[in-house]
Amino acid sequence: MDDEKSILGNLWDFIETEKEKTKIAEKVYNWMNYDNLGTFNVFDSGQFYFQKTNSYVEMPNYIYNYLKRWGERQGYTYLYD
Repeated sequence: MDDEKSILGNLWDFIETEKEKTKIAEKVYNWMNYDNLGTFNVFDSGQFYFQKTNSYVEMPNYIYNYLKRWGERQGYTYLYD
């Protein structure tokens, strides 16, 4: 079984600086700031996944795509691809 680590802090650091530069980053920041994103973890194998805090949280496609692209730009592979 792969060990996993959270990179949610890295995402927060990135999105807090980017929110001033792009509107999409500002929207992602606002969505995350409502405590909608529960985890963003990476396995030792280099695969990542993210989860919402609960099943009632709605994740628009643009948020999903942004988070997925961000993880891939960090050099990881999305677990469900």
